[in-house]
Amino acid sequence: MILHISHNDLDGVGCGILVKKAFGTNISTMYVTHSDTEDALKGDMSKYATVIITDLSLPAAHIEAIAGERELIFIDHHKSSEALAKHSFATHSIKECATLLTYHKLTEMGYDVSAYEDFAYCVNDFDLWLLKRDDSLRMNMLFSIYGLSRFEKRFLNEPYAGFTGAEVMLMSFEDERRRNYIHNAVKNIARHTDKQGRNFAVVFAESFTSELGNYVLENNSEFDYVVIINAQRQRLSIRSKKDVDVSVIAVNNGGGGHKNAAGFLLNSNFSANEILKTAGII
Repeated sequence: MILHISHNDLDGVGCGILVKKAFGTNISTMYVTHSDTEDALKGDMSKYATVIITDLSLPAAHIEAIAGERELIFIDHHKSSEALAKHSFATHSIKECATLLTYHKLTEMGYDVSAYEDFAYCVNDFDLWLLKRDDSLRMNMLFSIYGLSRFEKRFLNEPYAGFTGAEVMLMSFEDERRRNYIHNAVKNIARHTDKQGRNFAVVFAESFTSELGNYVLENNSEFDYVVIINAQRQRLSIRSKKDVDVSVIAVNNGGGGHKNAAGFLLNSNFSANEILKTAGII
């Protein structure tokens, strides 16, 4: 039996689709947030001969401990896990997303996942924020519309060969909602300067994080990066210009990510007390 633990975003689920196509029904899959990963690893793994971990950056000690007990396949592209690249069980590169790395690894292992090559490159275009394809933003939009389980089922049943007519219609409605949402969100941009003298924007939003960050940076050249605060999920996301590394900010706060896209969880009382004090309630 195989246990597969992967991130619960588009890239992580892309890995899950490829792994299931390769190994069939002999696999148990867990999709987790970065903050839930260590708890997932504390579970009983005695019935699993092989553990596959994709699109998750974890402390080297945790990964090496698993590798010492059973077969391990570790595939990741986060800078924070590059120290594991020296191990034979690890596939690591910051130049490709985890889905594309998984595609290449499975192909190297002899599994035929060639029908998913275009899907893997589409996910790569979005996850690395290359945006050289017309369909990668829409692929992530479809992921948001369907949700994890339906999205996985859709592409397990049928490899990507373009979107269906019904999906195009759904995405047209969602695209209109996205434009309206971003238009309203940017009305309340706050401007700040950090300790290094870099200018950044702050926006409160709960949806379309990457698209919103990209819009703010493209239309406001004075900003080096944008901080997007999701009060509902208690998460702070950061998007930056290509030459600005914001991953350090995230790592210093217990989070992670990439050079130009990173984030971390906030304390549950991150602003509530200040708001209540200002309002004279407490």
